[in-house]
Amino acid sequence: MSSLLPQGCTRVKTLYQGAEAFVDLCEWLGIRVVVKTRVVKGYRVRELDDFIRRSRTVREASLLSSAKKAGVKTPFVYHVNPLEGRIIMSYVEGQSLGSMQGSSIFASLIRMLGGIVGRLHSAGIIHGDLTLSNVLVSREGLTLIDFGLGEFSNEVEKKAEDVYTLFSSLMTLPDSETLVAAFLEGYGLSAGESAARVEERLREIGSRGRYVEKELRRGSAGRVERRY
Repeated sequence: MSSLLPQGCTRVKTLYQGAEAFVDLCEWLGIRVVVKTRVVKGYRVRELDDFIRRSRTVREASLLSSAKKAGVKTPFVYHVNPLEGRIIMSYVEGQSLGSMQGSSIFASLIRMLGGIVGRLHSAGIIHGDLTLSNVLVSREGLTLIDFGLGEFSNEVEKKAEDVYTLFSSLMTLPDSETLVAAFLEGYGLSAGESAARVEERLREIGSRGRYVEKELRRGSAGRVERRY
């Protein structure tokens, strides 16, 4: 199964095919672009599905443009078709930040990412899916992609949750404490006064997570004991 492309677009390859959207690399008007098309959900009432796809498409395009205005590198939005749930944006040639693990500059890139996310949050933008695979490394620097789960918010809790998503990935890597410290250093320099509040909330979220994990382990152990 593949997505329907707008007139004048020729698919080069499908970059991603998920439950929410198709992402295709295409030739369009003589340039390479990325076409993101939100999937029609047949199990939803048609009117509701149309509304959700339209609103999420418009919001993502707005987030991409607003982030760029805030000084954060994102793909350039060429065209938005809310009725079709489609965004045509510039193609950024690069490799994911996750693929740079083990590189001598990885910690420096994480610190740079901290500064970028700080600018994003200062502009009231939440990425929503801040993972290493949604950060591209190129000669131009770091580019954030896929704002499909993002939103506009200045809530400290949402900013902390955004960062915690990234930390969940970093904590599985060697030298995780160094990487987290590098991110927070960069974040603090660009997020301003709110950085301390976000860091404090991060500690609270971490404590909640450890408590839930402990309770899950206890419950699992209890089920094993009852079974035997």
